[in-house]
Amino acid sequence: MAESIYAFLNERKELWLKDRIKKAENETVIAELQQQANDKFSLNEWLPDAAKRVTQLSMVSHPSKFSHPSAKTSSVIAKVEQSNDGYLRSGNVDYSLDVFGNAAAMDVFKFLSLPLNENFTVLDGFEQQDQALKTLITHAKLNFDTLSTEFLKIKATDHSVKTDHLVKQIYFPVREAQYHLLSILTPSGLITRLKQSIDAIRFSEDTKQAKEARKKNEHHEIGYADIFDLTITGYGGTQPQNVSVLNSQNAGRAYLLSSCPPVLEKRATRLPKTDFFLQCLYRKNYQDSFIQLHKFMQLDLNNIDIRNAIRNIIQFVIDQILLQALRTREYATEGWSNQDYYANLPKVQRIWLDKIHQKEREADNDWCDELSKEIARWILRSYEKIISDAYTLGTGELLDVKQRVEKSLQQAKGFF
Repeated sequence: MAESIYAFLNERKELWLKDRIKKAENETVIAELQQQANDKFSLNEWLPDAAKRVTQLSMVSHPSKFSHPSAKTSSVIAKVEQSNDGYLRSGNVDYSLDVFGNAAAMDVFKFLSLPLNENFTVLDGFEQQDQALKTLITHAKLNFDTLSTEFLKIKATDHSVKTDHLVKQIYFPVREAQYHLLSILTPSGLITRLKQSIDAIRFSEDTKQAKEARKKNEHHEIGYADIFDLTITGYGGTQPQNVSVLNSQNAGRAYLLSSCPPVLEKRATRLPKTDFFLQCLYRKNYQDSFIQLHKFMQLDLNNIDIRNAIRNIIQFVIDQILLQALRTREYATEGWSNQDYYANLPKVQRIWLDKIHQKEREADNDWCDELSKEIARWILRSYEKIISDAYTLGTGELLDVKQRVEKSLQQAKGFF
């Protein structure tokens, strides 16, 4: 315990001597400086001086200076209970309190943060009346209780309610024509933990090794994770220590996660609400086929090649319709058509498009006859809609296309 305290004082002493010795004119001056430093940074002189300066500092959970370095508000320490409510908030994340105040007094906080053991700091020692710390201070001929009272002022509860016009504020409605004016403060411990977590993900030794293995095209058992679209924001400019201790430790930097809305890809497959033919089939997609069909029908010829060409075009359209139905069926979860949202979808189309009706499709052929008529009607109607001078097609053509659809459905039973 004593080692960390003496090491801290020696470090401060060496820092104080460094520039002064450079300017010393002779050995006598150097000796005087060293004696002065020994006295200044001894326990019985430095501790009382630090106890006086501690009032220049305040421990907080939400420093106002993140909004503006000149903002002066009450010292807020949020005391929020932990709860498994799924929110990332104060109380649900374990982090140390922040400190703000006179930057020249920050060495006092550094002293109070020194570890006495693995989970115990000097400040904890004063707060819990640690016997080993009390013995060390008593041997230096100092009053432990007096020093403890002074140092614990850094955590003194601020009962004042003071905001500042430099702090971001928002009117929050509580009832009609009544508002609470909220001063928005920054949870510096929370953003510090976020930065630490992201840095651990991106720059840990394991991540470095995994990235190096990737560069060399070598296998790595664990691999690594990364976070994209990060933005770095800065607080305090060239003087981050003027904002808070945690901000200074972070070099004034904090991460902002992307809050942009997700980029949604247009869904290629749509579930029909009332009619598959109106909502899932787009005539324009079949326009080229119907134009080609009309050209062959216009030819003043009637031979096997022309008839085969017409049949092939109609068959192609049938196959495309069945393929679209297959995509719809494979895309949707089983039983989707039983939802109230799809209550107006015809029964035959539910049987055709929903996986849940597989047994019904295999056991009953009535649905197939009705569906074949619907597909044939859609093909003939689409031809007439797309082609301005289309031929009038009657019952004979309808039956011919229907038979082709039925045959295609039978042939496709193995995979459809």
